[in-house]
Amino acid sequence: MKTNLSTLRSFFLILALQLVAVNSLSAQTSTEALLSHIDDWNRKQAGAEQRPDTYIEIDQLAFYENIQLVRTRLLGDDTRLMVVIKSDAYGHGLEMLASIAEMAGADYFGITENHSLATMHSMQLNTPIVRLRLASDDELVQAHSNRAEYGDVEEMVGNLQMAELLSGLGAQQARRIKIHLNLNTGGMSRNGFDLSVPTIRDQLLSLLQLENIQIAGIMTHFPNADAEDITDTRTALTNFLKAADWIIENGDLERRDILLHVANTSTSLRLPEAHLDMVRVGSLVLGEKLEKEAPDALQQLMSVYSRIGQVVFYPKGSAVGYGSNYTLQRDSYLANIPIGKANGIPSDLVEVLVGGSRYPTVGNMSMNTTMVDVTDGWEGISSGDEVVVFGRQSQDEIRVEEHWRSSISDIHTFIGQLNHRARFVKALSVQP
Repeated sequence: MKTNLSTLRSFFLILALQLVAVNSLSAQTSTEALLSHIDDWNRKQAGAEQRPDTYIEIDQLAFYENIQLVRTRLLGDDTRLMVVIKSDAYGHGLEMLASIAEMAGADYFGITENHSLATMHSMQLNTPIVRLRLASDDELVQAHSNRAEYGDVEEMVGNLQMAELLSGLGAQQARRIKIHLNLNTGGMSRNGFDLSVPTIRDQLLSLLQLENIQIAGIMTHFPNADAEDITDTRTALTNFLKAADWIIENGDLERRDILLHVANTSTSLRLPEAHLDMVRVGSLVLGEKLEKEAPDALQQLMSVYSRIGQVVFYPKGSAVGYGSNYTLQRDSYLANIPIGKANGIPSDLVEVLVGGSRYPTVGNMSMNTTMVDVTDGWEGISSGDEVVVFGRQSQDEIRVEEHWRSSISDIHTFIGQLNHRARFVKALSVQP
């Protein structure tokens, strides 16, 4: 009897979600609500135009499960989880994933742009948001003077002038704006106060006297947590904790009211003592396995599909693609597929899946076309057959990190944003 893998997957996923609902920190979110939310997305998409030959599929349920996995496998009960969904959730679709993250129990969201704030506010989300970038004065005025459009955002602050502007905006509205002080103790030299400079310490003391801001957090970022030797990161953590203590003491702050957070994905996986009050993860919950410490059970969210255009015979010795730098070593059958550089696909794409088997790409990629050598299986391949660029087909799966580990988040972001009009939610095949 042929096994319906999709049905089995759905059955076990529902069973797992029922167990999670009993034991997880987000038990208030029922399995039925989650599945209903995903089903609503699929019904919304059902009336859309037929999917193009090249399109992207995003697995919302895998996102939920990845967040739950991080929650239960990596974090202690007292550590909060910030889910970073900046840059349109790294190309996966902010609107597709933000509500799922909230259902999964995200304690905070991390974003960068005002337009993301507007989108999330329109979704009526309840999870607090931190901007993980020093915003310009114009962005600050726009967001904090138009709360009806943008909602509330807690700002990362790295200089006195920015804090003074926010305090002034808060005074105009008779409120206190929450901020997170970013320190340069991690050595990133990008967003933070450098307390090794005496005048910077003086500026911080002045900042702590401002009336219309509230220190909600103290943070830093470790740029080398993915290095083989993380001794420097451990030292940076020690320096951060000393600096944070100095700020809390000199600002007469209540420690219990301050979130200390330093851990990105690499730090969260490799340095548990750096979890502190909250960790900030993005690529991890998107299923990107960048570290050997990443759980094997993480699921890739993004799959990229295309279709066979035509299969054409070319004799041995034929040159393929621009530059004619690839020559066929045998009589060959080549398939053209309608993807290329315009879709954000890496120009050195190695192989694709057709009919559950891997076939190599050949020649230089064009703007909208990639050639695949299907000589070893051409008789069973026809125009219109599904091609998997990244994702699972039959028993095999191509993951971006197989060949582009150092740039996986860039690739996902480029592909997702360049093909946002051809981005769909993965359907659940649940049989009664």
